Amino acid sequence: SEYFRKYIKKDHYPVHPSNVKFKTPFKNTVLDACKRRQWKETDSEMDWDLLWADKEWIHEVFDHFHLQNNQRINHFRNHYELTRKDLMVKNLKRFKKTLEKEGKVEEAAGYNFFPTTYDLPKEYSLFVEEFKKNMGSVWIMKPVGRAQGKGIFLFNKLSQISQWKNDYRWKPDNPQSEPYIVQRYIINPLLIGGKKFDLRLYVLV
Repeated sequence: SEYFRKYIKKDHYPVHPSNVKFKTPFKNTVLDACKRRQWKETDSEMDWDLLWADKEWIHEVFDHFHLQNNQRINHFRNHYELTRKDLMVKNLKRFKKTLEKEGKVEEAAGYNFFPTTYDLPKEYSLFVEEFKKNMGSVWIMKPVGRAQGKGIFLFNKLSQISQWKNDYRWKPDNPQSEPYIVQRYIINPLLIGGKKFDLRLYVLV
C-alpha cells in the first residue's frame, strides 16, 4: 500500500511497483485488484513477479519450483501443515510440548485457545476415554480436508457416530476411511450480532 511504501526506500524494491508482472488463473477479485494497480498480466510460465496460483499448481509444482528474488506466490511451502485441520492441531500440540520441555511454562499455557481435539480414526480409543469422563457433553466432527461446513455434525452420544463409522468404512487400518477430527464443542462462542464468525486475513509478503 502507499502507507507502507513511503517507509521503504525505492532501491529496496526488487521490481518497481509500476512494472510488476502478474499471473493468475482466477477471473475474480484477485484479477480485478491486480489490474486496478495497473500491473501487467502475463501468461508466461516463468516470467512473472506475482503468481496467485490455484491449489492444484501449489500441490503439483511448488515443491519443485525455485523462486527468483523478485517472485512471490500466494502460498507458503507446506502450507497444509496449518491449513489442514488435523495437521494444524498436531503442530499446535507439538509446539506446546516443546515449550513445556524448554521450561517456558507460562508461554505454553497460552496455547489453550483451541478445544480438546482428537484425530480419528488414529486416536479413537483416546477420544472414547475422554468422552466417558464427561458423559453428555457435546462434540463436533469435522473432515480434515473439506471446507464450507461440509461433512460436519454434532453429537453427544457415542451411538450417534456408529452410523457414521459404517457409512465411511471407518476402521483404523483402512486407508480408504476418511480422516476426521473430533473436538469438544464450544457451547458459548464469541458472537458478533448474535452470529458466529471467522477472520480470514490475506497477506502478500
